[in-house]
Amino acid sequence: MSKWQAVNLNQATGVQTTLTHPLSDEQLVEILDLNTEQLTYYLEESILENPFIEMDYAIEKKVANIDSSKMNHVDESVDHAIGASQSLIMFLFEQIMLYRQTPIRDAMVRLVDYLDERGYLPYTYQELAEKLDLDAMIVLDAMTLIKQLEPAGVGAYDLQECLMLQTEQDSKAPNVAYYLLEEYFDLLSVHDIVAIEEKSQLNRDEIEACLLYFHSLRPVPAALFDRQQNVNLIPDISVRYRDEWLEMRYNRHFYPQLIFNQGYFDEMKQQDDAELQAYIEQHRVNYQALATRLADRETLIIAMAQAIIKAQLQFFKGETEEKVPYLLKDLAKDLNISESVAKLLVTNKNIEVGTHVYPLTDFINVTYHKGRGGLNTVNIKEIIAKLIEQSSSTINNADLVAQLAEEKIIMSEQLVEDYRCALGK
Repeated sequence: MSKWQAVNLNQATGVQTTLTHPLSDEQLVEILDLNTEQLTYYLEESILENPFIEMDYAIEKKVANIDSSKMNHVDESVDHAIGASQSLIMFLFEQIMLYRQTPIRDAMVRLVDYLDERGYLPYTYQELAEKLDLDAMIVLDAMTLIKQLEPAGVGAYDLQECLMLQTEQDSKAPNVAYYLLEEYFDLLSVHDIVAIEEKSQLNRDEIEACLLYFHSLRPVPAALFDRQQNVNLIPDISVRYRDEWLEMRYNRHFYPQLIFNQGYFDEMKQQDDAELQAYIEQHRVNYQALATRLADRETLIIAMAQAIIKAQLQFFKGETEEKVPYLLKDLAKDLNISESVAKLLVTNKNIEVGTHVYPLTDFINVTYHKGRGGLNTVNIKEIIAKLIEQSSSTINNADLVAQLAEEKIIMSEQLVEDYRCALGK
């Protein structure tokens, strides 16, 4: 889809049957969450020993040297909306605000400050209760609820629990996957399939299916909201609304293209050498497998974009600036895929709408969903903006936290800072 095509809003969004189980291809899973630059490096390494593959460095010719004001291909300048993008703690706060206001909810907000750069919470509940000066049982309940939030795996104590949380929350995970992580994590870490088979009494096929599934999980939940500041966002998908039609385009021209040197292959094919024939045939097969994975990746990204466009239809038609609540589990259900694959698909992907380029993770949100207290995070942004405007002098984050607490809105200084950045204040 390198040309504009109408988005069929009546068509089922489920990925076609040939890709219903993308987890069966480990190499496909490896490339789903790569951005254009990362994919280029991956392909360079993959074709290093294949003399029949050439690569067109599209990113080098069409992106690196292009003026950012010309990134939009409908003759409009693109405003790279990086600063307004949500952070991990903003996304978690949105979800926490859906709970009614209780000491447990307030503890959840405070616990977010103790997440490390991976999105882990590497403390016992007793340690955190002491740090927060709160009742241990309240902290334990708050920790339990945080571990149920998206992205799956957030709040885990360590890698094992991170993978267990992702598996537990994924309806398409293999039946015995959680059990293997819980009981045989050390053996899984060293890939000792024989020992797992002997100790677990599971058959090899069950274990292999779980290993393929584990390959789709990611050890760093916070990576979903990683941002490269002050750089161009390369749009994987472009969307426009014209003549009463919503159209989208997969920007294939921003990706490196593989070219098979058929002439050289045919020349080698003429040689009367059995060993040479086996050698060149294997390289041809390798090329076809790699090309198929790239095509499957494209199919999945397009299906993912269509699902998000349908979910956020009014936004993409320009009828509202609001985005409806839409989570990774909703995307996975719409596409009939694993939540782990859904997370890979939105990671490092961007979408161009009019004069803006947005990270696709900005459309995975609950921003406009009102919590049980009657507030949503849009209301809270408005309250923060009002407090800043009403201040006679430059107000610091600590003072904002104190004033918000008087409104029974518990926030950390880091969270307030993130919202100030989003507000440009």
